[in-house]
Amino acid sequence: MTSYQAGQLHNLLQDLQMRKVSGVFYIDINRNTEKNLRTRVLILNNGSIVYGGLKFINNQDFARNIGKKLNHTWAENAIKFAVQKLQNPSSFREILDIVVRIRVFKWEEIEDIVHTQVVQVLELALPNSGSLRIDSNVECDLGYGKDNHGLDWPEIMQDVTRRQQQWTTLSAVFPYMDAVPKLTPKGLQVVTDSAVRQHLQQWVDGKRSLIDIAEQLDQDPLKLAESYMTWATSGWMILEGYPSVTPAVPFVKPKKPIVLSVDDSIIVQAMIQQTLGDRYELILANNAIDALKTINTQPVELLLLDVTMPGIDGLEFCRTVRRIPKFKQLPIIMLTARNKFSDKLRGQIAGATHYLTKPFEHKQLLELVEKCIYW
Repeated sequence: MTSYQAGQLHNLLQDLQMRKVSGVFYIDINRNTEKNLRTRVLILNNGSIVYGGLKFINNQDFARNIGKKLNHTWAENAIKFAVQKLQNPSSFREILDIVVRIRVFKWEEIEDIVHTQVVQVLELALPNSGSLRIDSNVECDLGYGKDNHGLDWPEIMQDVTRRQQQWTTLSAVFPYMDAVPKLTPKGLQVVTDSAVRQHLQQWVDGKRSLIDIAEQLDQDPLKLAESYMTWATSGWMILEGYPSVTPAVPFVKPKKPIVLSVDDSIIVQAMIQQTLGDRYELILANNAIDALKTINTQPVELLLLDVTMPGIDGLEFCRTVRRIPKFKQLPIIMLTARNKFSDKLRGQIAGATHYLTKPFEHKQLLELVEKCIYW
């Protein structure tokens, strides 16, 4: 078992891909919003990611899940036929190849479904600390298309980034994916749609989190959150521990200190969002130019600044900010993987208030930000 800090899983997975490792990987995710771990599964075949989900399933259940998601009426009969033809009863490749050849599934459809599942696994796992366990005794020959290829890693990360940005737009109501929705006292009385009413009665009990509900319904948590956002703004539900949002009395968030985080890593930004998002109004920028526009138009109270960025690096940007009189006293925390004394000295000379080395713990970052803003 390999333990890792927040933001490190990305590098671990890239290392496994470079070494062309095969096996079933169990990711125990340590969410800082709850005590219990959440476990997800990734399968690598010769270094390529070929599966992601809540658990490892056999080849027949995998094919059935594809049929269910495609809503294909002939899927079960096709799978039964394929099972009778298998030379290797546990082969994923064989069973899918047969079902594809009789034109029940298409390779592109199967790959798209699994790609989406992997993205959902990684958007939950990448920003958090946890541990990685491997079961190399389980063989999985899963692959896609005639060439039996794996999923495309850059496309996966592109979609993870896109979804993280979408989650950010929901953060006023869903500060984190484990938020627990709860019905308002008069919520059900004003719901006219019978399907929505049934869903609210069955699933929104103030105990299950958004992720719990999405898992049990086998739904995309982001799409579920978007529906819940609408229902929350209609006054039908609240998030446990957070104010309700109603159309009659518009929700006005209590004023939070604005923190600007400048980093070109979506993984680091997601971790920062999770750590600070419920206490601070967080603005994200991935380059110095956008960051400079932000601090000149928003009342930013603290700047988190990555040292290594494309174009203008963090040190030069820090010096630029300090040359502007109104930002002489602005707290600046520099974040970097460089931990030599000379690196820290350069940061101080550039004008950094504090210098935090990556990877860092959620608690460590939170305490330092609080110190800079409130002390």
